[in-house]
Amino acid sequence: LVRVNYEVEKLVSDRGDTAKLLIELQDGHRVETVVMIHAGHATVCVSSQIGCKMGCRFCATGTMGIIGDLSTSEILEQLVHANSIAKIRNVVFMGMGEPLNN
Repeated sequence: LVRVNYEVEKLVSDRGDTAKLLIELQDGHRVETVVMIHAGHATVCVSSQIGCKMGCRFCATGTMGIIGDLSTSEILEQLVHANSIAKIRNVVFMGMGEPLNN
């Protein structure tokens, strides 16, 4: 079972086609999730880690260093929150972290 946390901040673009979620996890860390709304469906960008160890200079997450990997339920929680905004058809790992390191 996925225990859903309801501490979520939401910022919606002026056009209403993008929603950025800041989700507070059970341990108090926060991750970003982005919902991109298209005609008839939506895509969600989920995070796989808190921080990132890659250290890419162009990426704000890379400057944080790695704090930890997200659990399966923490990744699924992002999908649950995103699906409350729009019907999700596509899921991509383009949020915080490097998915192949988790």
